[in-house]
Amino acid sequence: MKNISDIRVLFVDDESDTISGLKRFFRTSPFGKAFAGSGAEALQLLESQGADILVTDALMPGMSGIDLVSHAKRRHPELLCMLVTGSNDVGKIVVSAGSGNIYGYVTKPVDPESFRKNIESAVNHCRDPHGE
Repeated sequence: MKNISDIRVLFVDDESDTISGLKRFFRTSPFGKAFAGSGAEALQLLESQGADILVTDALMPGMSGIDLVSHAKRRHPELLCMLVTGSNDVGKIVVSAGSGNIYGYVTKPVDPESFRKNIESAVNHCRDPHGE
């Protein structure tokens, strides 16, 4: 079982206000955190620093979160990925992303406590993937 401090979550969103909010919201969380403003930046961070969990906005300019997940899972198949979407058509996004590639979905507007629980669930899964 991994220590919680050894788990690293990479948050990706093209909106700087959202990134700032995520930094504040998770500042006291005991897991490691990294933040990226684009899919390309996220891929660079994955290569240079690694991560256990990728939490990305689904719809971003340049590289969408769906494309980011696809690229990231090819290089890091063990990576848990979560998509955050404001889209009303979550079903279409699930199909686009490939249901096997996604650990969870969060819809906007994001409920803070529900979001925190989703992240904690993913962190706990990474700590003990076999539920032992």
